[in-house]
Amino acid sequence: MPQDSPPSREEPLAAPSAAERKPGLIKRLCREEREAWLRHYRGYFKHAARALGLGFVAGFLFFTFWPAQEKRALAFVVDALKDIPLEASPLLVALSLFYHNARASAIAVGAGLVPFLFLPILDPVLNGGVLGLLVSITKHQGLDVPRLVLTQILPHGIFELTAALYATSVGLYLSAAMGRKAKAARLKKRGQPQAPSLAPGGLERPGRNVLRSFVLVVLPLLLVAAFVEGFITPLLD
Repeated sequence: MPQDSPPSREEPLAAPSAAERKPGLIKRLCREEREAWLRHYRGYFKHAARALGLGFVAGFLFFTFWPAQEKRALAFVVDALKDIPLEASPLLVALSLFYHNARASAIAVGAGLVPFLFLPILDPVLNGGVLGLLVSITKHQGLDVPRLVLTQILPHGIFELTAALYATSVGLYLSAAMGRKAKAARLKKRGQPQAPSLAPGGLERPGRNVLRSFVLVVLPLLLVAAFVEGFITPLLD
């Protein structure tokens, strides 16, 4: 008779490989953000950058040919920044700048809740116009324009303008998403067949994308910009 084979020992479970393990929360969010950038935001970012350049050129030319309007426009800009205590400590100035810019970026993104109109594009146009105003005033006062740009605008502007353009691109994406939802709802109400991209199961989750992008990209960039402007920019004057 065949002998019974000894009972085999259970093999220990192998540890999951790096590819099988779920990524951490931050890594997963960063991966989602990269995918959102490639799929949604990148094209809108280019439009926002062009709008910034157009606003700058238009603002500079306007105030160059009509310098009498500079004083009124500058008073409007100063009034908009009156909540920033420029004579306070650098830390308080930085925190005030961060709050002010974060609020402005939130408004730009929130404007995307209006479908079809793409209202966030007005934000870079306005920012570009303000830059054109500052350069025009510097030129008319006979001051060094390149020095102004290199010392007072560029150090913090790299981060601040990138954040503003990213916020605009997120807002434009939101406006397009709201437009798709409105169109899908209208087709459903009429009982008409919906395109695959407009079917409820195929819609993006714009709320999640917007919140993640604002917290993960826009706010950190604005925080860096605020501390550069509060602590470093005054030393370059």
